[in-house]
Amino acid sequence: MRVQDLSAETVARMDQVDLAALNAEPDSEIEVFDFHGCGVGVSAFRGRPPWEIHSGGDELLLILAGQSRLTVLDADGGETVRELTAGQLVVVPQGHWHSNDAPAGVTMLWLTPASGNEHSWDAPPS
Repeated sequence: MRVQDLSAETVARMDQVDLAALNAEPDSEIEVFDFHGCGVGVSAFRGRPPWEIHSGGDELLLILAGQSRLTVLDADGGETVRELTAGQLVVVPQGHWHSNDAPAGVTMLWLTPASGNEHSWDAPPS
């Protein structure tokens, strides 16, 4: 059995990493673990992480604190932008480039397929 404290008090104590100061993906605030072929972790950050796409399945994001602007690119070249705030859960569909932008900071739980993942700091290919 795995028990993880994600209470409001614990989440409030998590340090938000400034992504502008990194050149690699930051560590998770909890030990990443496997759940049915997906990696699960918590990230606390400010800024914009790289674009990503998952060919191995959908990705689930649960906003624990703060807010983020999620941009998802559609197959036809359009985009959907959603402002996400604490308590909101979103499922990013498999095979869609997406990125979060959190200038004021966000803490999120993520469940990401373990395989079929690509990342790009540049604009994703069309």
